[in-house]
Amino acid sequence: MNSKKNLFLVLFLFIAPQYGFSQIQLNGSVDFEISAGGEDSRFITNQISSKYKQANLAVTQLNVFAFAPITDQLFFESRIQLDTWGNGDLNPPRISLASLIWDNPENDYVIRFGRFISPFGFYPKRQLSTDRVFVNHPLGYSYFTNISDIRGFWPQAGNNTNAEYQVGDVGLPSLYFAGYVTGIGTSWDLISNKVSLDVAITNGTPITIKDRASLSNLAVTSRLQYNQSIFWSQGVSASFGNFLQADAINETVRENNNFQKYTQLLLGTDTKIEFTYFQIIAEVIYSRWKTPAFIGNSFHVDQNKLVEYDLSNFSGNIDFKYELPSLTGSFIALRAEHLLFLEADDPGTTNTLQWDQDVSRITGVFGYKLDRNILAKLSFSEQGEFDGSEYALRFQISAFF
Repeated sequence: MNSKKNLFLVLFLFIAPQYGFSQIQLNGSVDFEISAGGEDSRFITNQISSKYKQANLAVTQLNVFAFAPITDQLFFESRIQLDTWGNGDLNPPRISLASLIWDNPENDYVIRFGRFISPFGFYPKRQLSTDRVFVNHPLGYSYFTNISDIRGFWPQAGNNTNAEYQVGDVGLPSLYFAGYVTGIGTSWDLISNKVSLDVAITNGTPITIKDRASLSNLAVTSRLQYNQSIFWSQGVSASFGNFLQADAINETVRENNNFQKYTQLLLGTDTKIEFTYFQIIAEVIYSRWKTPAFIGNSFHVDQNKLVEYDLSNFSGNIDFKYELPSLTGSFIALRAEHLLFLEADDPGTTNTLQWDQDVSRITGVFGYKLDRNILAKLSFSEQGEFDGSEYALRFQISAFF
């Protein structure tokens, strides 16, 4: 947890009332969960920690949200978060969101500065479990690939040990599952209630998990949403920029190579259709990296220059939800999804390279709203070889207060 950010937030909340910021709004949420997983369960594959793949009861997430008006047009918002993401143990509290918002009611746009939600894709704006139908994020957001932010392409990422997220270098998903970026952004209502545009300039593409970049990284990320009707909305997202970070592992090769030239391109589209008791959500995301490679125990170098790899993948999911009219507040849902890794030219040989393994997942959910702000969900997913080794069973109760 960043101590400077903690100090900033504590001081702000302490002195704000003394300077007239008496309307600080505090909210919170909590997730209780009983989970179990197959023998090969890991957070980086099916979001079940290998330490707790037997039946386990835990408070998986606890959030405190603060919203404070500074002036009639300037606001501050923050999220303090405790969770068990990664190795299944409760992590130290951290400030995952902290931003200033300028919102003039006379204008069609809002400006944000700091740490805020990424505009890319359908799911980042659904941060809380009470806002999502499914417990797990789709594969494009949650399945860790053979791309490392300090090594680039690394065939051993996540496979050489039983390491979990936050314990060792285990690669990265195509998009950061927590959905936050650091920079400056704007939301612009181009046509009222019809067409909106979100644009952000950040310290890295949405793959970046760090709140501060260790290199001079820069990325532009945007999302255009078109609301055709109350039944159908369509989103188109794009992002391009740098993603590698400085580390002792890559210090020697950085002396002769410009790490800022290695980039990630993201393109995506999502659809939401709702009618009567049905809801359908579909999303397709394409990711392409220009990256160095860490093969064996060293970077792939030719004449003191890093060899460049051109790697890409597709992820896609389609979600079906049906609200049971006979049991008000309940629903059943099914998600089918696939993560496809495209073959690439191997710059070290004349052969093609299969740089990671494809994966499919099927997920079923039964949900019931116990109260307006309390949601219970029973989820079961199976993936990979569909032999029971990577199943995930989760019963979750989420509350917003």
